Amino acid sequence: MKIIEDKNFKDLTTFRIGGKIKYYAEVKSESEIKEAVRFAKAKNLPIFIVGDGSDFLASDRVYEGLVIKYTDNGLKFEIRDSEVLVTAGAGLKWDKLVEETVKRNLQGLECLSGVPGTVGAAPIQNVGAYGQEVSDTFYKLEAYDIENEERKVFTKGDCKFGYRDSIFKSKENWQKYLIVSVTFKLDKDGKPNVSYESLKSSVSDGATLQEVREIVLKTRREKLEDPKKIGNAGSFFKNPVINADEKVRIEKEFADAKIFPFGNMYKISAAWLIEKAGWKGKAEDGAAVSPKHALILINKSGQASAEDVYKLSEMVMRDVFWKFGVNLEREVQLINFD
Repeated sequence: MKIIEDKNFKDLTTFRIGGKIKYYAEVKSESEIKEAVRFAKAKNLPIFIVGDGSDFLASDRVYEGLVIKYTDNGLKFEIRDSEVLVTAGAGLKWDKLVEETVKRNLQGLECLSGVPGTVGAAPIQNVGAYGQEVSDTFYKLEAYDIENEERKVFTKGDCKFGYRDSIFKSKENWQKYLIVSVTFKLDKDGKPNVSYESLKSSVSDGATLQEVREIVLKTRREKLEDPKKIGNAGSFFKNPVINADEKVRIEKEFADAKIFPFGNMYKISAAWLIEKAGWKGKAEDGAAVSPKHALILINKSGQASAEDVYKLSEMVMRDVFWKFGVNLEREVQLINFD
């Protein structure tokens, strides 16, 4: 393991934004994790764990700590009758996991094709797209407890999954664990389960998992910004959850409101709210709301600062609340801000 000084967050994030990092280390084994953690503890440094940097916005300030990237990308399959347990190293690219499971005709992750990031980051956000979520097929994960310097296993119940949420995002557990592997339980030779309305019209009866994957990838290319071409962190805001009274109030004024059942509550499209508030495609300083999808904030100039993006998000949140009385919540995590 090598400790690197003065690495930049902008080189580690899909936003391509962020200040300098005092210390940076890439690790691929438990012994290297222990070495990195003990280095940080000896110097009384905070630790931040990064995957592909596709789910956060880092501030422009220097991060006075140690950033650790876990790089193990192993993949193994355990057959159990009609089900298969698939265990992936946390450093594996998420879409590589989906590609390999679809190739083996294992059902459960196909609609999550093209989602950026690593396997280790996926349970933290309970990543979801086109009607599937990580929690649907999650079996267990192994993580390194940084404080107690020991491995710990988390079952599905332990993770307390919610809408783009898990126990790892709670204040008391944030950056407390370094996830080293995640195991999914997938259906062997299962049929695609396409429930998302925008996909149904494109997926024919009898479509294979590979065909569904290709349709999802095509849809993402058409509707979403490619972080390899323009800096962004995917969905910047969550779709707000509202109650029945709020649903009635909004639909009374806006007949075209995009509202969907969500348990005994309702989910309203954040993209619809932002677009209706007049922000789609609008720029402020170096940042902008994507002209392709209003849920995505982009580093339009390629030179945007974290402060540019933060201020833009605040303006969007303010205007949506004034127009609809609905609070937007960021899905993207803010790192090293005051």
